[in-house]
Amino acid sequence: FASRYFGSRHFLGMSCSSGLGKAAAGWRSMETSSRRQRLASLLLAAVATIFTGPLVCRRAVAFLSLRPLGGIAGPALRGHHATTETIADTSAAGVMAAAAAGYCLFGSAAAGAAAAAISGARTARRQSPSSRRTPTVTCSAGKNPVETFLVPGPVDEQKLTAKCASLAWHLDLSAIVFFNLGVKPEIVASVAGGALGLHGMCPIYVADCYGIVGWDDAVKANVELMEEGRGTEYGGVGGKGGEGVVVVAFRGDGHVASAPDASGGLPSAGLHMLVTGGDVPAPSLAGAIYGGVAKACYRLEHSGDLVSVPQFAISSPSAVLSSFAGEAGEAATKAAAEASTKPEVAGYFPCYMRGINKYGEDGVEPAAFASNGLDSVKLFGMFAHGEFGPAEGAPVACQVEGAASSTVTKGSMISVLALYGD
Repeated sequence: FASRYFGSRHFLGMSCSSGLGKAAAGWRSMETSSRRQRLASLLLAAVATIFTGPLVCRRAVAFLSLRPLGGIAGPALRGHHATTETIADTSAAGVMAAAAAGYCLFGSAAAGAAAAAISGARTARRQSPSSRRTPTVTCSAGKNPVETFLVPGPVDEQKLTAKCASLAWHLDLSAIVFFNLGVKPEIVASVAGGALGLHGMCPIYVADCYGIVGWDDAVKANVELMEEGRGTEYGGVGGKGGEGVVVVAFRGDGHVASAPDASGGLPSAGLHMLVTGGDVPAPSLAGAIYGGVAKACYRLEHSGDLVSVPQFAISSPSAVLSSFAGEAGEAATKAAAEASTKPEVAGYFPCYMRGINKYGEDGVEPAAFASNGLDSVKLFGMFAHGEFGPAEGAPVACQVEGAASSTVTKGSMISVLALYGD
C-alpha cells in the first residue's frame, strides 16, 4: 500500500529492516546455546520462505494492478498526488518491494516460530520430572573457550554496551558472568537484557563484589580494584576505591550454568566456579569447587527482570586448581607445570584481606603470576569474603573423567587460582 502511493524505496527499507529485526529477535530469544539447533531453525525459516514467498508475490501483483480508486480512500489518496501516471511508474518497484517485504516478514516469522518451538521444548523438558536428573558436562577439545575483559570505570550503559557488543555475535555462548564493583546491577541488566539481548542467548549472572580482578585491554595487564576502605575493619590499609565490571563469557557445550542451593544441584563436571551471596555453598557430587562469597548474586530472567539468587555456578570440563596462602609466584609455577598447555585465562579468587591489604599496593599477585609462567594469561574473578577451594598444597588437575565428590573448604586469607584448559 505504502509502496504504491508513497514511493517504494522507503517502504522496502522499512520492511527489510523490520523483517531482519524480527529474525534477529527470534534468533536471540532461543534459550539454547546449541549451534545445531540454531542452524536447524534457520533451515526451517528458509523452507517456509521458499513456499510462502511466491504466494506473497502473486498477491502483491494482483493488488498493485491498475484499477480505479473509490470510496473515502480514493479522494484522500488523490489528495496526496497519487495520479495514474505515478501509480504506473511505481507499480513495478512496488511488486519488488512487496515481494522483498513478504520474504523478510514470512522468513523471520518462521525463524521466530522455530525458535519458540525449540525453546518451548527445552523448557518443557526442564520442567518435566525426567529432567531433574543431574546433567554431565561434556568436553570437546578446543571448543570450550572463555573470553574475559575488564571494563574500567566510570561505567555507564553506553560504555558497557560498546565493550560487550562483540559477544552477541557468538553462537555458542553457555553463560556470561558480570563481576561488578561500584556499578549497579541494573546497568548490567539494561545492557544484557535490553540493548544486546544476551539474556535470550544464555544464562546471565551478576555478582556485586568487594573488589574485582580482570584483564584491561588498554594496558595489556591484569588490574586489581578494591572497594574504598575495604579491609580497614580487620586492620588493613583499605582499598583505594574505583569502579568497573569484569565480563566473563563461557562458550561451548562444555560449560554448564546452574543456580544450586545448599542441598545440591551442581552437575557432574571437572570443576565448578561457585559464587554465593553468603549462603551455604552447594555440595558437589563430581568435580572440584572454587570461588567465593560476594555481597550479592543476581540472575537476569528471560523477561528482563533482575532477581536475587543465593548462589550461582559455572561448571567446566577441566582446569588446574590451586589454593595458597604463601608466595603467589611459587603457586603459579607449580600450577603451570601441571597444565597440559599454557592457559589463556584463569579464575582468581583472593581474600579481600590479601591484595593491597596484605602487600600495601595493588597488583602484586597478578604481577607474580606473570613473572612465573603465566604471562599474558587473562585473570577474572573477585576479592571474596570467604574463599572456596581445595586444601592448600599441590595443585589439583580437574577432569570430567573420574571426577570424585568434593567437599567445600571455605578458607580465610588465601587465594584460589584456576587455570582453565580446553
